[in-house]
Amino acid sequence: MTSIANDQLPTRADLDAATARTAAVLADPAATRAERVHAAEMEQAVHHRYLHHPGADAELQAEAEIEAGT
Repeated sequence: MTSIANDQLPTRADLDAATARTAAVLADPAATRAERVHAAEMEQAVHHRYLHHPGADAELQAEAEIEAGT
């Protein structure tokens, strides 16, 4: 069994790329439901692993607050 500590965690660039892929699939009118679900699941997996970086959750929260104007 492999632990998270032994695997390389995704970078913020990896997370941003996964988010962009999901957005592209969702914007594609020819994308199937399965393709949309798959893209969202892959983004969720990258996001979950990214959160193992120290301070990642706080970074994402602060960025969301800035985008929301709060």
